[in-house]
Amino acid sequence: MERDPDPVVPVAFGAAISEDRKHASVVAALRSDRGKVLIDLPPEFYTTPLLVTGLLVRLQEKHDPLAIVVNPKSQSGTLVQPLLEAGIVALLPTAEEVAAAHGEFLDLVAEGGLERKEQPPLTAAVRASQQRSLAGAKAWDPRVGVDQSPLVAATLAVWALRNWERVSDPGAFVV
Repeated sequence: MERDPDPVVPVAFGAAISEDRKHASVVAALRSDRGKVLIDLPPEFYTTPLLVTGLLVRLQEKHDPLAIVVNPKSQSGTLVQPLLEAGIVALLPTAEEVAAAHGEFLDLVAEGGLERKEQPPLTAAVRASQQRSLAGAKAWDPRVGVDQSPLVAATLAVWALRNWERVSDPGAFVV
């Protein structure tokens, strides 16, 4: 990752498996030094589905993340039980939350609030991305010719980070 988040730096991880099950991505979302949301897909986080659980266990132990997010209604649903058996209770968004995450991600990009490094799997996913209807809104279409797992994982990680920030903001509960 661009900067190694320590326990005091809030970080969320999104995990996604490609439609063809050849690849899996784990993307970190955290605040950059400039206050933007930074997404990071280091090379070791772009792996095979069989190695994702072990990677997430190591990340959980090292970073104590705000959340590890997996879409249970996708190819990634096969991660839920192994993660649970490893002691990780993943955040499992509903279809409505996946659609909201997609919209929030697009809004963040449009307002210039997102940063990322040039990382080939993520860049390729962004360039080939298409949208599909989901829960009355839109989401990424995983069935395009280029692996979309990096973009899906990034979207979920950003959603978890931003929602945690909204919920944990002390001013959010002032009456």
